[in-house]
Amino acid sequence: MDPLGSLRVKLKDVYFGWYMVLAGSIIAMWGYGSWFYGMSALFVPLVAEYGWTRAQLSFAFSMRSIEGGLEGPLGGWLIDKYGERKITIVSTVIAALGLFLVLFVQDIFQFTIVWGFVVSLGFNLGLYDTVNSAIAKWFVKRRGFALSIITVGGGLGAPVVVPLMAWLIVNWGWRSALIFVATATLVICLPLAWFFLRDKPPEHYGLQPDGGAPVKQGIEKLTFAEYNFTTGEAMRTKSFWMLLVSFMLDGGILTMVTMHQMPYLQDMGIDPIAAAGILGLMATMSLPGRVVFAWIGDRWGDRLSIILGYVLKTMGLIVFIIARDIPMLILFVVLFGTGYGGVMPTKNSIRAAYFGRKSFATITGWTNFFSAISGVAYPIFAGWSYDVSGSYIFSFSVVTVLQAVAIVFMVFATRPNPPKGVNIASEAATT
Repeated sequence: MDPLGSLRVKLKDVYFGWYMVLAGSIIAMWGYGSWFYGMSALFVPLVAEYGWTRAQLSFAFSMRSIEGGLEGPLGGWLIDKYGERKITIVSTVIAALGLFLVLFVQDIFQFTIVWGFVVSLGFNLGLYDTVNSAIAKWFVKRRGFALSIITVGGGLGAPVVVPLMAWLIVNWGWRSALIFVATATLVICLPLAWFFLRDKPPEHYGLQPDGGAPVKQGIEKLTFAEYNFTTGEAMRTKSFWMLLVSFMLDGGILTMVTMHQMPYLQDMGIDPIAAAGILGLMATMSLPGRVVFAWIGDRWGDRLSIILGYVLKTMGLIVFIIARDIPMLILFVVLFGTGYGGVMPTKNSIRAAYFGRKSFATITGWTNFFSAISGVAYPIFAGWSYDVSGSYIFSFSVVTVLQAVAIVFMVFATRPNPPKGVNIASEAATT
């Protein structure tokens, strides 16, 4: 057999879930890089052109968290009902349309509505929730590892996309950069979603999670012991609320750091492209953590992995508060980057491990609804604190304490038991 034919045979034998992982990681890279990390590159140019305060712009950018929280329960229900591919395609179009609309805003109110609700609806729902939901449903034993690859893709968005955006902004202006981002969003994400995402779990297509032995196509039968909590059942467990509070306390910290890191560095006299490089380095340092902590989670439990990540993030924030030179900033980048990278895949994995696959997106949507509180409050608090005092020290000190408190709640977030009277083995045999 010729080499090309041999390669085709090998690719044909690859579990389709891994193609979903590859496509999802590219979608996550572009989505996180252009929308989440990229907002830091837009911060100073928007303030310079429109004269908005940092608190005002922080509020506008933070609307992404309010939107994510408000759409979370409904969006999760839509994903579980209609499927990941359909929702991703629709949401990609919404995201690109929103980016084009940003070009026509005239005041902070218009920017807040367009970026916070239109752009963020597209990226929150279609380039984040759907990808994680699809992977969580197609993998069980290797779920943590598969989700870690998705988050590695998301982490690559900072070193790959943000410097590109910064270069475009410096040389061509922020409007040209947004036109490029909007166009690329359509070109990159639509084909990947159409060809490589699926709307139903693997059993529907005659496959098993993780690539196990095929089953009769269309029969969604579990061949392993897993209880799928309904959303209501999950909410009646202590574990759900311990996770929710822990995620809420932690949730806005990465947004706050990402949003204000470049302005902070530029205030120190670092030029925009170099500041983007440091932000990219932080995301790059998160990449090993995403894989290593997922490996820890698959073997010793996601809860332990998250606790370790929280500890590193707390240490990193302490260093950030006292940092006054590049070596200290690099230490912050290493500690915080590794910590937040390790937490990202295991947060998704622990929800699926604790509550099952069938209502994963809906349960995730409800936890995101509450996590939106800190996602909005922390960045605005940082912007307000800077506007009042000319320093970020106080605001970062407060969130460092809150990050440490999140560790305590995670310690008590033990795995829930199924409702009384449920036999997991019989549940697996009859599902």
